[in-house]
Amino acid sequence: MQNFFLIGLIGSLGSGKSTVRQMLEQLGARGIDADLLAHVVMRRGTPTWRAIVDAFGVQILTHDGHIDRRKLSARVFADSAALQTLERIVHPAVLALIKEMLRENTQPVVVLEAIKLFETGMDQWCDALWAVTCTPEKQIERVMRARHLSAAEARARLAAQGSFEEKLRRADVTIDNSGDEAATRAQVQRLWKAIRPETARDKSEWLEESARGVAVPIAPVSPAPVPPIAPAQVPTTPTPIEEPRLAPAPSSAAPSIVSPPPEMAMPSVPPPPPAAPPVTQPLEIEVRRSRRSDLDALAVAIAKRENLARPLSHEETLRRFGSGGYRIAIGDRRIVAFAAWEAENLVAMVRELWAESNYVALVALPRLFDLIEEEARALLCEVSVIFLEVSAPLYLSDQARACGYRQTELAHLHSVWQPIVRERLKPGERIWAKQLRADIITQPF
Repeated sequence: MQNFFLIGLIGSLGSGKSTVRQMLEQLGARGIDADLLAHVVMRRGTPTWRAIVDAFGVQILTHDGHIDRRKLSARVFADSAALQTLERIVHPAVLALIKEMLRENTQPVVVLEAIKLFETGMDQWCDALWAVTCTPEKQIERVMRARHLSAAEARARLAAQGSFEEKLRRADVTIDNSGDEAATRAQVQRLWKAIRPETARDKSEWLEESARGVAVPIAPVSPAPVPPIAPAQVPTTPTPIEEPRLAPAPSSAAPSIVSPPPEMAMPSVPPPPPAAPPVTQPLEIEVRRSRRSDLDALAVAIAKRENLARPLSHEETLRRFGSGGYRIAIGDRRIVAFAAWEAENLVAMVRELWAESNYVALVALPRLFDLIEEEARALLCEVSVIFLEVSAPLYLSDQARACGYRQTELAHLHSVWQPIVRERLKPGERIWAKQLRADIITQPF
């Protein structure tokens, strides 16, 4: 486990913490957004989801079983005791996931954005505490715009967070984000140059506490999409590609609930690519099978994944379409994520996994996995295997792990599955596996 310099990034709602985190990511830091991870652990079917439903009742659920965040927010922000109950449920799960991500980190500097940094005790392991501030007027304006709230609702939301003054006094540095982006960036760049990673304290004892215990309880029993948060990383393309637009299509049916997979070994993975500009509006995602009418849009998406300057030819796209079994995620009337899959002798195999950014991966990949696994179970598949290149963006493996997949070796798979996976495995690929059925058929079809 590689040691690293950990920056604890704090700030009230609307102060601009995410903006500063994204700037640090662009400078080379690994970014972790604790609020975003809270959305992940609350997905339908997780232990956290079950505890929230037990505490607040089914009234806070949507018609298909997801937590309605507006209903839950209205409940807890009007009742301090209810808010404390929610935090007691969510914080331990988020902390466990943060530790898991930190154990696998390979970057020399990590920035952890967390409103509740002190309440969870994570500040004790930070090498520096950075606070982001802005004027109250600017803060209310940002909360109203980002959360679609009235001025009164924004003030109530901010009041529920309590005073920030004591936390501000404990910060090592303060960044004033009241002005324009250039002014904030100048402060961040100056502070970045002063970081000395070699002075980082050893965090192995803290991180290995949960590693010696049971697996982190965040693998969803039935993955569901998470609410959108500003993106962190996105792969770049040499030149812009003009994209054809897609008409919306109906979403697939909700999946059946399944048991979480067995624990598998998880080595470190490569760092993510540079950060992308922030997204201010939620991206609504629809997931479905690809159709021949999607060929032009699929050619663009595949070109982005493979870092090509131009879309694939119609002939090449048609060839891949015929052999790939693509499942696509559509957002803003374009393909924003996709995966190709096939099934053979009890094994579902996923390759060419792609999402255009960390943000899209969080929203779209759980639903893509959901769709593929539902189809795989209908074919009596016992395991789903994802082939991920060593150079794949970190957010792809992060989402695979959050959805119950574990990195493993070929020799650790069931003997029936090994020949099929060995035949498909390419040099430079890693195996991520998730068992789909408890009853294993020991003879292939």
